[in-house]
This record gives sequence, C-alpha cells and structure tokens, in this order.
Amino acid sequence: MAKLYTFKLDKNKEIFVVKVKGYFEEEDAKLYISEFQTIVNTINPSKYTLIIDGTEQAPVSSQVMEDIGFVLTVYSMANFKRIIIVNPASEVSRMQVDSCVRELNFQGIFVGSVEEAYNL
Repeated sequence: MAKLYTFKLDKNKEIFVVKVKGYFEEEDAKLYISEFQTIVNTINPSKYTLIIDGTEQAPVSSQVMEDIGFVLTVYSMANFKRIIIVNPASEVSRMQVDSCVRELNFQGIFVGSVEEAYNL
C-alpha cells in the first residue's frame, strides 16, 4: 500500500512540510499521526513553520473526519511558530476541513497554494 503522505524537514529554513493526498482510511490516519509525532519529537517546533499541503487531499469518511480534528489538535499542541495549511483543491475536502477548523477554533493560516505558503 502506497503512503498517502510525505514529510520534508528543512532544518536550515526551519520549515516542516507535510503533503497529504488521496483518500485516507482510518489506518492511514493512525500511521500518519504516529510518523508525524516521531518527527516532531526530533525538533523544537516553536522554531519551525509547519506547512500542510492538502491540495490533493480527497474527501474522507466520517470516521476519518474525527481523525482530522485530532490531527489539527496535534498540530496546535505541538506549538509550531506558525501553521500554514494549503487548502484542498476538492470542494468537498475543503468543506470538511472548514468544518473541523470551526469546531476546534483552529488558529492556522489557510492559503490557496504551496507558493503562497512559502512566501508568508
């Protein structure tokens, strides 16, 4: 099974980029959270900008919606200097993320492209 996410840590620029794509099942979400946390434990998040590239994220099931909420909470609790999320291209995915964000009062910055994220 191919991974639906990639992690790229740029220690020189203090940027942690996560790219998610495709349709996440519950098991995918659990692996993602575990691997994400492993990387976060190797850095001082308060010095890093976290960029989540969700451009290719597909709509998810209601069970995985709960995981999205949990992941947004994990992002916030890690205390990154800044959290920037690139909106999914899919209208349904964007609505799902918006729903989670409103529910959690998430304080990340939402942008339309990866280039915009890097330019902030």
